[in-house]
Amino acid sequence: MYRRIFFTVILMSAALGCFAQTSALRDYVGMISQNFHPDIVEYLRGFERDLEKAGHGDVSKSIENYLKGDSGTGFVYVAPDGKNYILTNYHVISQAVSLSVTFEKQDGEKIKYSNLSIVAADEDMDVALLAFAGGQNPFKQGLAFLGRPLQEGDNVFSAGFPGLGTMMIWQLGAGIISNVSVRLPVDEESDKMRGPFIQHTAQVDPGNSGGPLLVQTAGVPTGYAVAGINTLSVRIIRQATNYSIPMNRVQSFLDASLKPKAVDQRPLLDARVAAFVEGLDVPKAVYPHIALYLSNDCIGENAEFALTEMLQKAPRSVANNILRNSPVNVMTHSVAWTIENTLRSRAGKITASVESVSASDDGGFTVAFKVNDKTISSHWINEYGIWRIKTFGDLASGDKTLIKKRAKESADSKRLRTEPDLQLSAGYAQLVDRGPAFGADLLFRGSYSGWGMRTFAGSDSFFQLEAFGGVYIPIKLGGVVGITPFGNMGFGFQWKNKRDKTDDPDTGGLFNKFLDIGASFQGGLQFTTAAIPGLYVQAAYQYNAYWSALVDERESDPHTLFFSLGYSF
Repeated sequence: MYRRIFFTVILMSAALGCFAQTSALRDYVGMISQNFHPDIVEYLRGFERDLEKAGHGDVSKSIENYLKGDSGTGFVYVAPDGKNYILTNYHVISQAVSLSVTFEKQDGEKIKYSNLSIVAADEDMDVALLAFAGGQNPFKQGLAFLGRPLQEGDNVFSAGFPGLGTMMIWQLGAGIISNVSVRLPVDEESDKMRGPFIQHTAQVDPGNSGGPLLVQTAGVPTGYAVAGINTLSVRIIRQATNYSIPMNRVQSFLDASLKPKAVDQRPLLDARVAAFVEGLDVPKAVYPHIALYLSNDCIGENAEFALTEMLQKAPRSVANNILRNSPVNVMTHSVAWTIENTLRSRAGKITASVESVSASDDGGFTVAFKVNDKTISSHWINEYGIWRIKTFGDLASGDKTLIKKRAKESADSKRLRTEPDLQLSAGYAQLVDRGPAFGADLLFRGSYSGWGMRTFAGSDSFFQLEAFGGVYIPIKLGGVVGITPFGNMGFGFQWKNKRDKTDDPDTGGLFNKFLDIGASFQGGLQFTTAAIPGLYVQAAYQYNAYWSALVDERESDPHTLFFSLGYSF
């Protein structure tokens, strides 16, 4: 009997201990939030206000939620010297200038640590190491690392804070190891592989990135040891296929990041620059490749100008592809696209090589490239241990005058009204064979097209009315002057006096007036200026091919000159 009671107590204690250990995981696994570059925040706040004023409150709210910066999961690592860190994925923190981590207990209490700094990052491995602000060490211990090899079929658990609507909610998922070591292609078109990874079936949803993959382990404080860091998930072509970075790879990253040693940065820069150049020489769009090399400063300082540039000049398919991303990724890829657009030759090929590399006073490097026989200077900085582009040529230079210049050009363009919806004009017409007349146009404009009504009224009982349509090509010169060449074809009628007919009083009255029908062809030019918005001057030549509807005879009034003053709406 005593033996039975003893074993019952042991089992209850184990169960209670297991429960306590499971709940203790929350003390070491937290929500990562990133703070964006101030220029990015300022731009998105302005965009948010514009959407709110326009009545798009739901879209405006989505930007507000995005600016909260909730991006993934991280967990506590305490180094042998007692210093506290947070381990997470690189892609969780890649757009941040500073970070915070929040731990949530089962009763809803939250503890937040702000202004975390990025100690080191490995973009290829997708790992980042964060330090607490001011050298804080709030934890005596972190999650333990698994000390044994994994086996396929082992039970594993994923811990993290995947999103649910606008909230990040704690989740502990269970699964098994389905492939203990797998390598994956870098992309669909590459033979290069990355890894190895642990493939498992434990639940991984957006927001789990950077969280630990756990194995129940006796003798460690929480009852769980970290076997890997969750980084990827396949959602369309496979079910329950998730990938984690093994801890032996993570440990190598930690050893390299935390051991104090002098590192010669030049070879690291050279390798990075060589990879950048190699990625430009491919027969496809390279802006996704360029985006990987842009620093947060480069993105923040140039995003506003680049986004406008991309929307105005990029092919629709490219713009749509870029706009499918998150707001900051839209800005990143817009800056990358503007760089690519300036690099391409007329043949569409980018031929690049390194011309020179020199150290700069701020600890970075100036790299000059030879691109399609043109020298372009760039400045590279070390961001989280990764060499990235801060400026590239004149375009991605962080020069705010470019933004002001684009804003002025946009304002001037609106004042020019070279692509209006409606135009009205009236003026002087010279019927070459008949004399002066009054002319007027009513014109509806579309994209490179126009259609409407035209009339001429002159002396000697002359009246002409036509419906016409044609091509209009708006050309902006320096943002302050616009010219629009056009060509039209019209159909209509003329009511006029046949001056060469009989003067017989018995027949000359009614039968001296004839109705002609036919077609006309017109070419001309409209001139506008931003100084007087909407006002334009028009000059046109028209050739009339009209025949009498009452007599089988062609009338000799083929040439018309038209000079008018108009207004665009």
